[in-house]
Amino acid sequence: MNTGVKARTTVAVDLMGGDYAPDAPIKGCVAALEKGVRILALGDAEAVAQLRNQGNYPNLEAIECSEVVTQDDSPVSAIRHKRDSTIVRGLTAVKQGQAGAFVSAGSTGALVAGGALIIRRAKGIDRPCLGIVLPSRNKRGVLFVDLGASSDVRAETLVEFGLMGKIYAEHVLGWDEPTVGLLNIGTEKQKGNMVARKAYALFEQAPLNFVGNIEARDVFFGKADVVVTDGFTGNVFLKTCEGTALFQMETIKEQVYASLRSKLGAFLMKPAFRKVYQVLDYSTYGGAPLLGLEGCVVKCHGSSGATAIANGIDQALKFLSNDVASIISETIGKIHEENA
Repeated sequence: MNTGVKARTTVAVDLMGGDYAPDAPIKGCVAALEKGVRILALGDAEAVAQLRNQGNYPNLEAIECSEVVTQDDSPVSAIRHKRDSTIVRGLTAVKQGQAGAFVSAGSTGALVAGGALIIRRAKGIDRPCLGIVLPSRNKRGVLFVDLGASSDVRAETLVEFGLMGKIYAEHVLGWDEPTVGLLNIGTEKQKGNMVARKAYALFEQAPLNFVGNIEARDVFFGKADVVVTDGFTGNVFLKTCEGTALFQMETIKEQVYASLRSKLGAFLMKPAFRKVYQVLDYSTYGGAPLLGLEGCVVKCHGSSGATAIANGIDQALKFLSNDVASIISETIGKIHEENA
């Protein structure tokens, strides 16, 4: 079993999670192993053997698991009953100190439930939240929280999300004095439901660079570095963006192949299309950190390829090296003490 510094710099990786498992997670692990990262891989016997066949890596450990949590499983039930699944074993490895972080492209619900039940919420944290870096016009990106970890929240919880997002943006993303905005149906202070209006007043008193309400259409245009909302609204927002982008791409593709002239035009525009794809490619940013736990969990997109998994591992290492979990707990704990 790993102990001390070795454990804190070891990243546990789920080989069975995601649409392209185990190939994509295996390739992501190999990329990390080649850079000297300590990896604790979790998968069935075949996946573990496939990873070991990639090379003789002294920085690789593996745990064979007999179960996998699927998207059809009830998250809480899976955590309680599939004890030998890669998700449960990976989260347990973090809890018991075998690894400092866990990276998975598997079931979001199981990771959120397991994070709270196994690793546990950090002291002073009401609810955990999922954050993701979305592309923005300023080329740096915007950190969006919450994506679906906590659907029903209080106004005070939204302020916690803002604080956790600020800390993550500073210590992992390297953003100085990030601005924080509250997603709402309008920019005016009195807009929104009771929770949003109360949250606005609390944000004004919090130790944040709060810039007020942000409308959904302004998220990608740099109006705030960190955008905060509840998990229900955030998940609907993200899925709407994904669906809109897919619809637009399908429509453009149909028109491109409609005539010889449009095909020639598309050929000339190919470099521009490639650059647009690079800007919108989520794999550049890795995954979504589950903030507010006593340990580090990074949720990669279900359709993540090897690059996204490798970047998720890098993301976890930055989280660990900057001791983000402790900073979040200490910061919010101090605020609760002052308010009390």
